[in-house]
Amino acid sequence: MNPSRQNRKLAELRAKTDRELVNYLSAQLDRAIALAEAGESLGEAEKIYAEVRRLFPFATSANECQWRTFLSRVNRLRHLLDQYSLTSVA
Repeated sequence: MNPSRQNRKLAELRAKTDRELVNYLSAQLDRAIALAEAGESLGEAEKIYAEVRRLFPFATSANECQWRTFLSRVNRLRHLLDQYSLTSVA
């Protein structure tokens, strides 16, 4: 396989992996938001929050719109989790 073809294949593989990572993180966020909205498994929702925050910067194929949407959803999840932690303290 010539080098340019090999580079193209590697780029295609990286793009596919990035798309899969974005899809995985989106599904995890959906799950964590649902848990937080229901007030269930908040520890699990916290773990998902941390994982998503840690991994999303590696999803280099995410466009600006995806970044904004992602950050909005992450902030929503953080707000929900903070509401429960404040309620449990009071």
